[in-house]
Amino acid sequence: MLISFGCLLGGAVSGAMTPLSAAMTPLSAAMTPPPGTIEGGIPEQFRRARVPAMLLTPLPTKGGVPRMAPKHVRPGTPEAWAQFDATFQTIRSRNFSANATTKARAAGAATVRESIDPASFESMYAALRGQKHDAVLAMLDAFAKGGAEGQFALASVAIQDDDAAIRAEATRRINTPPVSAVLAALDDGLRSDNHDWVDRAGILSGAIHAVETLPTLIFAQFAQSAPPTTKGDKAWIATGRTISYVANVIPVVGDNAGAFQPVIGQLIEGVVMRVQDCEVTIYHGSVHDSLVAISSFDSGTNTAALGWDMRAWYRWFNEQYVPMKQREDQELASAAAGVTP
Repeated sequence: MLISFGCLLGGAVSGAMTPLSAAMTPLSAAMTPPPGTIEGGIPEQFRRARVPAMLLTPLPTKGGVPRMAPKHVRPGTPEAWAQFDATFQTIRSRNFSANATTKARAAGAATVRESIDPASFESMYAALRGQKHDAVLAMLDAFAKGGAEGQFALASVAIQDDDAAIRAEATRRINTPPVSAVLAALDDGLRSDNHDWVDRAGILSGAIHAVETLPTLIFAQFAQSAPPTTKGDKAWIATGRTISYVANVIPVVGDNAGAFQPVIGQLIEGVVMRVQDCEVTIYHGSVHDSLVAISSFDSGTNTAALGWDMRAWYRWFNEQYVPMKQREDQELASAAAGVTP
């Protein structure tokens, strides 16, 4: 995640600067391979029966990019959630406490693995998040057996968990091609105000070759902060030299004596730079990397030359990629109908 600053200096806007030493989010999951690295075309796990609808429509000229999938709604009722909250809090304290025996931990893990009610998944994660890996891996195994809701839970863990090893384990359990529930989690992650989550959603998109995320990835490459609400200078920098001079004298009178005490003044000669306003642009490096990898692999052309130019990506998607996917979709439809082109 790269951060650059564009500041208003004495009434003039300076260009954005990208520091060479800015930290980047490490990749914790394998990215989509570039074109030409797999013989025989697209691997079977990446194939779709038809081209996803969001890849057949040009990007809008106004407004935001439509969601890839409907927003997720937690299954169950408040009463069931409260019961699951209590159940998993009990399991955590009884089976996964610091003084729990190996036998107790194994029994707790076995219980968790069999807890595949989708209404329990959020309660389970709230109770077991941050526990030792045996407890969390048992939870991920339960999610993996939980159908579409479990896939959503795995994708959410791969985006939101702070443990890189757990995020990688969750990613490994996500089915490909991704189901609608996974796309909903990716959509939430890429649109999040949490920049770490945005980067991790980008990593996950590349790891599972979620080609459906391409339109959203294009516009999630970077984000700007909201305008500052405070007034006045944010900072100032002075470059110059200080000149001392006698600004005044104070008479000093004593018995049969008189003198003057000088008052020394300081004069600064040089330049003062005032920072009156500042805007931060955050570059999501992992999102950009996945965008280049997925688009290059799916289109068969190297899109790295488009760089961070949003307009160039917009033109490429609308003028080159969409027509290509429309032709591909027609071919898939003809093949499904048994029509020879």
